[in-house]
Amino acid sequence: MPYSLDTILQLENSTDFNRLHQQFHQFNPLKVLRVDQYEIRHSNVLAWLFDPNENHRLGSFFLRKVLMNLVTKADNEDKINSFDYLSFLHTSLSDVVVHREWSTNGHGSIDLLIEIPSLKTILLIENKFHSAESEGQLDRYLTSVTTRYSEWKVLPVFLTLSGEPPSHDAYWMLAYEDVLQIILQELDLNKETIADSIYDFLNYYVALLEEQLVEDENTMQMAMRLYQNYASAIHLIYANAYQNTNRQKQIELREAVAVLQELSSTEREHLTKFYAKKSKTIDYIFKMGSNILYQSFLSFAEKQKLPNHLYRPHAKVPNFISPQWEPYLENMEKLGSSYWIGYGMIIWFSREWNQDLKIHVEVGPINYTDRLKLLEALRDQGISFRPSGMLEGKKYTKIYVATTPVSDWTDTACVERAMASLVTSSGYKELETKVLDVLSSLYTPVTP
Repeated sequence: MPYSLDTILQLENSTDFNRLHQQFHQFNPLKVLRVDQYEIRHSNVLAWLFDPNENHRLGSFFLRKVLMNLVTKADNEDKINSFDYLSFLHTSLSDVVVHREWSTNGHGSIDLLIEIPSLKTILLIENKFHSAESEGQLDRYLTSVTTRYSEWKVLPVFLTLSGEPPSHDAYWMLAYEDVLQIILQELDLNKETIADSIYDFLNYYVALLEEQLVEDENTMQMAMRLYQNYASAIHLIYANAYQNTNRQKQIELREAVAVLQELSSTEREHLTKFYAKKSKTIDYIFKMGSNILYQSFLSFAEKQKLPNHLYRPHAKVPNFISPQWEPYLENMEKLGSSYWIGYGMIIWFSREWNQDLKIHVEVGPINYTDRLKLLEALRDQGISFRPSGMLEGKKYTKIYVATTPVSDWTDTACVERAMASLVTSSGYKELETKVLDVLSSLYTPVTP
């Protein structure tokens, strides 16, 4: 790749770059306070929301909604019978006590610990906004709390940005997407009764969460174009900004690191100052452009000969439909842009917390009569899934998951091979055939 400093000027002069930079630098007082960058500050906001006696004057809405979300979340289905969850609906929660950085006496501090005397329940929340759990951490925390509150029920929660599963089986799963939806619902339903200052604060916090969680397709594509057109400039700026760190060891930056050694101190200082002004924009472009999952999926789709309309190379959850299923899915209820690529079923890949690659197959939110008929037929074919997936009101039912280790997440070819191995495994092929049999029995194929 040819490197030239004038490409940095071309990047700075690009309309797309300036539009993207403007998008990342909209005023938000929470960003000024750097709430978005520090886990502890998110915990402070959550502690404020959880406390019904705080000055938000919203009462126990947030705590009650979180409790109900934990119970109705499919990932927690196997744990709900241990709790009298119907009491969450009507019990007064005004006696709640919220603790921040609760000490475990030498074993670390728990982010949030909430005493709910009226339910005789302790809510233990380990908050992982950007960080990962350390070895044995969840077990130490749970042991400390159950020892201290031996007469109480303890509900341990693992709260993460992207809904990663905890390493400890006792922990319930909660994602910041759930937090976002709870706040949005409150803002939508009670706008007239929420104090203006509180409404504005919550809107700023919503914007902050949406920036982290909502991957706008147009924004991603803009970042991809900038990366493709100005990769050498992005690499030089990024490598210079993260000198003497592990980030410089990424495959994409090796050539840029070598070029940096030939630059004068003045030239490198210019790169440093440019990055200081445009850091979030540069970081985002590099993250999107060098996204291994995205690039690997493009290679996967090409090798699997997937038609363009049957896949989407998303940065976090690249997804597709089996071409064998398409003629039948065309006669199933279409869901449009509200559900993946619009069909009533979907397959996607994700990178797991332990660095495995995972494949998911799901039945989506088609109308309940058709959905129940489909799920019953799948069950009769021997495809197993959680029984609650057939209940009215459930929108999403996973019918297959599998994982495989990835030896090198910096190698696009290695990740692509892992994807291919998941869709050529005997388990997946068996599922694909069974689903095809079910679809062909329920729907007439649409011929091209």
